[in-house]
Amino acid sequence: MRKTALVVLAVALVGIVAAAGCISSAANSDSPVGDWIISGTDVTLSIKGDGTFAGQSYVNRYFGEYTLNGNTITFTLGGSTMMFGPEIEKEDAFFAALAGEQTYEIVDGKLVLENGLTFTEAPKSVVGSWETADGVTIIFNEDGTFAGKGPVNNYFGNYVQDGESLTLEQVGNTQMYGPEIEAEDAYFASLKTVTGFTVTDAGLTLTDANGKAVVSFAVMSFVEE
Repeated sequence: MRKTALVVLAVALVGIVAAAGCISSAANSDSPVGDWIISGTDVTLSIKGDGTFAGQSYVNRYFGEYTLNGNTITFTLGGSTMMFGPEIEKEDAFFAALAGEQTYEIVDGKLVLENGLTFTEAPKSVVGSWETADGVTIIFNEDGTFAGKGPVNNYFGNYVQDGESLTLEQVGNTQMYGPEIEAEDAYFASLKTVTGFTVTDAGLTLTDANGKAVVSFAVMSFVEE
């Protein structure tokens, strides 16, 4: 197994986009910003409004920057994890198909690339790392678990997402005591009322059965080690 690491790859990748099917809150229909997936696979591509992109290929996660020129988009891969798996050849072919300058078009809500790849809209997901303005965090993992830092304690649990429905089961916390313990108790109690969520450019909002916001998070920022 190739150990996980970020590597700088000087590979120009091209492909993807137009927003007649994007999941984002793009400013206009010509924007490529959005989340895409190849149907029947876990291969994703998330195009951000800040000129960056990231995704999951057949084996590894990848990221980089992109530029647009009319209906042509050029991706420059900045790095990826370096895991090895049984579908590594498919991954190599995926990157090869993206490489080079190519045009795109939207057909019946699908993103069709000149080199033959077709993407559809990716379902919205809570997976990711999120943080409130007060520093409370929550990280939703792809395996159905979550963890975070409350006002006092670290906590963890399980979740089930079905479309835009969401249920949380808090399994435990570190059982410390501090001056903000009442705020923490209120936060943990609010998580028990969560039945849904919304994801926008502003971040993640957990909602109750009435669609009312329970707690709002922005994307968490990390310092690379």
